[in-house]
Amino acid sequence: MADLQDYVFITVALINVLIVFIEGSTIKSVNSCLPPAQNTFNIQCGRGFMVRITKSFYGYNSRGQCGYQLGDCIYEDHERHSCVGQESCTLPIPASNDYIPECQKDSSYYQIDYQCVPAAESYNICDTPLVTEQRGYIKTPNYPNNYGYNHHCITNIRVEKYQTVKLHVIDMDLESNGSYGCIDWMYAKDGRRSVTLCGRRWNEPLVMSSNELLIQLNTNSISNHKGFWLYFEATPPITTTTKEPTTPIQQKTSAPLHFKEPTIPIRVNPQYTEPENKLPFAEIVGGVIGTLSLILVILLVLLAVKWYKERRRRDNKNRFMEVQNPAYRNSTEFRQSRTEPCYNYMDV
Repeated sequence: MADLQDYVFITVALINVLIVFIEGSTIKSVNSCLPPAQNTFNIQCGRGFMVRITKSFYGYNSRGQCGYQLGDCIYEDHERHSCVGQESCTLPIPASNDYIPECQKDSSYYQIDYQCVPAAESYNICDTPLVTEQRGYIKTPNYPNNYGYNHHCITNIRVEKYQTVKLHVIDMDLESNGSYGCIDWMYAKDGRRSVTLCGRRWNEPLVMSSNELLIQLNTNSISNHKGFWLYFEATPPITTTTKEPTTPIQQKTSAPLHFKEPTIPIRVNPQYTEPENKLPFAEIVGGVIGTLSLILVILLVLLAVKWYKERRRRDNKNRFMEVQNPAYRNSTEFRQSRTEPCYNYMDV
């Protein structure tokens, strides 16, 4: 029974992780015909998630549809939405149509594309000195609430040497002095260029060209605002295969984003090198054992030869000493006649 409960618990946990992953990577939409039947859109991401507005636009559909279809003529409004980063969002719907220059038509609908991003995927810039992930989010302390006073924080994003870090400003509200300059500011620097930002910005890509990126936050003690929320991603992506796919990767047919977050194609890692052909482990071990056995046999033969020569030398020496020293003779030799001949043995 306990094993069954553990299995159920693990299964539920895995399902929740999968739901969070799908929820955070799916682009959703709310739309309305124009003029609208209601005044607002209500977006609910729920606890533990943050609303990210990827795009808001007017569209014209010749078939009378109230949402984007492939081939529609659209016009982005580049509207900044103050509820970005919160768990829920109430957004106004335009009361009237807007003219779309591309197709010279009045819009027939209004649409907002958004994502529900898990809050756990965002790094606090003041708590994270180094980030080595391939993608993620950076935010100011307490975002989407005010960031507080006297912050001087730095985080470094570092990926593979052959990659480049792309940076996008999802939302920014840092204290500025109008057109005179920045009071609170964000500073970004890679190996080739740097940029200082403040004021209000949204859905804005920053051009970077290095695999290392430093991001700095500086605030004073006078006033504070909402802060910033950034998205970063390393390109080209790291892959685990060395073969190109045989079938094309399907592309989404939903509306394009204001800044395009690159898909993840399967491509060759430029730092990959083909491994050398090596002998199997069993053959290597067999060769080593055979060599050691041959050496052992040779040593045994040499020892046997040496032992034989040493024994022969001792025997000859003993025979010679018996002639030179009577102490080496046995007792029967002293009882024999002195007239018997005495033989003097010499080494052969």
